[in-house]
Amino acid sequence: MVLCVWISLCPSVYPSTGHLQRALEFINQGNLTAAEGEARLAINEPATRAAAWATLGTIRLQQAKYDEGERLLRRALSLDPRLVGARVSLGGLYLMRGKTDSARQQFHRALRLDPANHNARLDLAELETQAGNYRASLDAARPIRADLRGSPEGLLLLAMDYAGLGEKDALAALVSDWQALPQAREDSAAGFASLLLRTGLTREAVAVLEKAKTSAPNSERLNLMLADCYFAAGELAKASASYEQALGQKPGCVPCLEGAARVAEREGNSEKALAYLIKARHQEPNNPEVLFEFGKVCLERDLVEDALSNLKKAVELRPGDDSYVYVLASAHVARKQYAEARALLERLLQKHPNNAVFNYALGTVLYLDFHYDAAERYLKRSIELRPDQVAAYYYLGLTEEKRGHDEAAMQVYRALLQRQPEHAPTYEALGALLVKQKRYAQAQALLEKAVTLDPTLIKAHYQLAVLLGRMGKSDESNREIEIARKLESERASKPRLHLLLPGE
Repeated sequence: MVLCVWISLCPSVYPSTGHLQRALEFINQGNLTAAEGEARLAINEPATRAAAWATLGTIRLQQAKYDEGERLLRRALSLDPRLVGARVSLGGLYLMRGKTDSARQQFHRALRLDPANHNARLDLAELETQAGNYRASLDAARPIRADLRGSPEGLLLLAMDYAGLGEKDALAALVSDWQALPQAREDSAAGFASLLLRTGLTREAVAVLEKAKTSAPNSERLNLMLADCYFAAGELAKASASYEQALGQKPGCVPCLEGAARVAEREGNSEKALAYLIKARHQEPNNPEVLFEFGKVCLERDLVEDALSNLKKAVELRPGDDSYVYVLASAHVARKQYAEARALLERLLQKHPNNAVFNYALGTVLYLDFHYDAAERYLKRSIELRPDQVAAYYYLGLTEEKRGHDEAAMQVYRALLQRQPEHAPTYEALGALLVKQKRYAQAQALLEKAVTLDPTLIKAHYQLAVLLGRMGKSDESNREIEIARKLESERASKPRLHLLLPGE
């Protein structure tokens, strides 16, 4: 926003010589005392009196004497309403003070007097952008758009408008203009890249940041942003390298540590992720995001007590975050604390009664806690809300079994396998049910399919052992028992609320 009076008039023009001209020259030189002396002399000349009051107003604004500056600008305009520059500066002052409507009024009046006035158009466009009126901003800036595309500040303004309107193609078209500019300031480049990334233009954001890094290779901010872009693009090796570079510049950078942990998790290295998060938690022990991510990774690694303590604290710090509450419920399930998990999930369902995931989760907890009739209601409600999932059907089949409805369970399993022919737990469940019904040939095929898809299914190996023993195949039965026992020794069987993901 420009708080500077350009002595422009419509339709007449003030003399460009004498005290007023010298006052403007002194302002440009930063000599406000000399400028004020010349302006006061110009007040004595009728031809320049109004502009002289405007010049004094400008001086007061530059001295941060805003009340007096406003009074002087208004006095100048009362003498000559055609002072376009005075209106622009007054509008800028109003905007700075949060008087948006008054500022907009002054800019529009200035443009009626001088439609080509660059400062008035730019300030009006900035005002509308700040107000979220992105289309109005673009309309105001249209006559000067070519000029805006030639500066970082102008491109940022246009980018904010296009991003706000969701005009992705128009935003992408600005990238070539940006890359053609001389090196922009770090904060400008970061701001432009943020808009690109927010709009899904990840590759374009990377290009902008890589250019910015050529003049600021040791910028922790740019390296962090670049790492986030690489992560969003799925380039994990580059993301990891950039996070490490940012950490080298600022070892205690918590967002860098969190980002590096995300990369490690995506790579399936939860131990490495935990190491980063331990450092982040040491830096900011009360950061709810760090505590949540730390607790979630602990849960994945069966460090249930650590998971519970950190997730509880995260929820205390951010009680309104549903994802925090949901994962805390999962940690309680891992500890077989079903009442606590149920209370948390019921709280979520009070807020979101039509959420398929929360209905599924509560149904699963009720199943684990032997409340089969209630479990069935919530699981069926989850399926009704989202028919394309997997986990709710699987647990519904288990629930029907526990309620003694074997045929209904078999129907659920078979229907699920038609849609998801690679879901190993369902082969296991259906095979076990057929073993119970002594339909050994069918059961054997299903159980063998289950362990082929997932060799770690302990129950499937045990069921195969039972079936093979009943069929008189002792050696094969003993082999399956040994496999099951070995798996049990490697991984203690713990009930776990499966975190439902899209499509599951």
